[in-house]
Amino acid sequence: MATMNTATTVDDIPAPPAPGHVDALDEVLVGLPAPPRARRRVLAVLLSVIPVAALFLASQMIDDVRYAMAPTSATSLGDGRTADPASVGLNQYVTLRASPSMAGAVTYSRPLWPGEHLVFPVAGRDGAPIYVQVSQDGAQAMSRGEFRGRLTRFGGGGGRYAGVGRYLRGTLRAPVHADTWLLVDGATPRRNLWAPLLATLLLAIALSDLGLLRGLLRPAR
Repeated sequence: MATMNTATTVDDIPAPPAPGHVDALDEVLVGLPAPPRARRRVLAVLLSVIPVAALFLASQMIDDVRYAMAPTSATSLGDGRTADPASVGLNQYVTLRASPSMAGAVTYSRPLWPGEHLVFPVAGRDGAPIYVQVSQDGAQAMSRGEFRGRLTRFGGGGGRYAGVGRYLRGTLRAPVHADTWLLVDGATPRRNLWAPLLATLLLAIALSDLGLLRGLLRPAR
């Protein structure tokens, strides 16, 4: 016995309602269960927390982004005993001739930044102190008495130097504050090129999550 397959034609699809008339509710759609509210709330919380965290991390990298955009030619600060870092400004690539004062020096390390770092004040300094940070590969800079790197403050760099500043102030009674100058030897602007890329990625994550959150909270029509 032969069977016939019937194909749906355009005539079988109901036409949209005329202007001014309310469309009839689809009984199949009406019978579907409502989406779980608990899951929707959890998703909304996550989409709210992630942009806040991403924007916070991006804000902590402002100094790094500025230094990555700084000129690659170093500016000379001259003799460390009389140098005026304020004349150059924050997050600049500079050179400084100085002798270390090991009496006020401290060695520290950070979990995410491998290696040990030596921080010492400039000897014979007149006025506000200037500190220099030298890493393990800075032996040549110590021997020739000239340091080249990033000019920042203990409160700058996203707070990564704040801990050693608090130790110098609290334990060694050094006159170190958040606005005390710090020269990070060996830190060049090119080594900070990761900062603009990571900051851009964090901003993209924040914007995409805010877009998803807006779509989630938009009332259904």
